[in-house]
Amino acid sequence: MLLPFVIFAVGFAGLVLWVLRKDRASRAERGRELSELGFRPCGPESHTLVERVTRLENNSEYRYKVQAPLCLSLGEKAVYHYTKERRRQGNIVAVEELLFPLQRPAPDGLVLFYKPSSLRRGTTTTLISHVATGAWDARPDDVVPLDIPIDLQQGNLIGALAPAGASLYELIDPKTLVQLEPVADFGVLAVSCRGDDCALTSAGSRSPLDLARLWPVVRQLAG
Repeated sequence: MLLPFVIFAVGFAGLVLWVLRKDRASRAERGRELSELGFRPCGPESHTLVERVTRLENNSEYRYKVQAPLCLSLGEKAVYHYTKERRRQGNIVAVEELLFPLQRPAPDGLVLFYKPSSLRRGTTTTLISHVATGAWDARPDDVVPLDIPIDLQQGNLIGALAPAGASLYELIDPKTLVQLEPVADFGVLAVSCRGDDCALTSAGSRSPLDLARLWPVVRQLAG
């Protein structure tokens, strides 16, 4: 009678081991990819990352943690790669993120949501937009849904959050919006900006950013 349970236990243990090995291999490959781009372990400045991420998120309900931070110097500027954990009452969400400096006309908070270029506008994108800009608990405390200008309504930008009464072009340059247009094709779910900081965020820890194709965009934006 114990034989079926033994077989199940052995099979389950083998599956867990396979998943762990695959995850370890994926992390190792990710590390090599980041190293080839020029990312290195951060120095003392990494201690300020949690503070910067918390300020960027501006959400009083959640606490944030930064794991495995790496940095890349671009002259006097720096780009950071890390895994961000968002926590509240035992609920933890982990995402991959790139943080970099971005010049904007105003320092107010701004969150942008993009669709992949392959996804045509229609009912699906309308639904995604409503969900993304809805009153979800993890969005910044000081933003509301923002109307997208008519000249951008046929592109990949499908949702925006900003302070009440703001307009998109008051918060970000048209040139920057053009540069951001393809980011969802490279795994980016949201673009968050506040002050001089901007972050490109993945859909989750199991949905990694396509760093090879995203990096030229980041260099342009941070430059």
